[in-house]
Formats: sequence, structure tokens, C-alpha cells
Amino acid sequence: MAQTDWVFSIESKIYTIIKTRLEKALKTTYPNLLVTQQQKMNDNTSIPTVFIKMLDSPEIGQDLDNATINAMLVYFETHITVTKDMGLTGLRKISESVLGNFKALRFNIGYRGTVRETSDTYTLVSRFNRVIGANEEINF
Repeated sequence: MAQTDWVFSIESKIYTIIKTRLEKALKTTYPNLLVTQQQKMNDNTSIPTVFIKMLDSPEIGQDLDNATINAMLVYFETHITVTKDMGLTGLRKISESVLGNFKALRFNIGYRGTVRETSDTYTLVSRFNRVIGANEEINF
């Protein structure tokens, strides 16, 4: 049987690290900051919001036996939403912190999209990726 337990802990480990670091860095400036994995939000959702999710992430580095999972090419997507009152400056400040924290974990920037605008919010979607090996330690 393949050793796969590490694969299922990647999402929660990365999410917890990013969430903890963002809250530490930004809670003073943005006391209502919500870092979440829940995509469906209600009208009472706190803004600014950083939604983080792991996307489909393929196995890579298979050997001939194919008995273990040696590595995964891991993809994460973030949606940062701020109010118009916070403006693009607020969006940029939070985005810089998100990007910096993913880069600190050695992720590559796969996509840094354009700002989506509604009548009362700005949202920026970004994607990050990196290879994570089976024996790699990901620590705070």
C-alpha cells in the first residue's frame, strides 16, 4: 500500500501557516480580517477576506514501482476581497502579505490576476505552485 498520509495533510499545513502569519502581520491594521477556506460566504462575512484553497495537484516523480507518492506539484489559489472604502491600497497591502508568505514557503507565482470590481468590493485572485516531496518538512 502506498504511503499517502502526507498528501492529505498538505492543504491544512499550508493553510494554517499562511493564516497564522497573515493574522499576525495584518490584524492590527485590519482587525476584521478573515482568513478562511470557506468559499460560500453569507452577507455578514467579515471584510477584508482572504479565501485560500488547494487546487487539483498532480503526483510527480513516480518511480518504476509506482508504489509510493514521491512528490506532488501543489497548487493554491487565493481570493482577496476588500471594500471600496479600503481601496486598491488596502487590497495591495494584503496581497503583498499573501504573496510574501507563499514566497517564504518557496511557492512560485503561477497567476496574479487583474482586480475584479463590484459596486462595493475589489477582489484579486492569485495562484501559487511548488513541488513538495514526500519527506519534506513544512514548518512554521
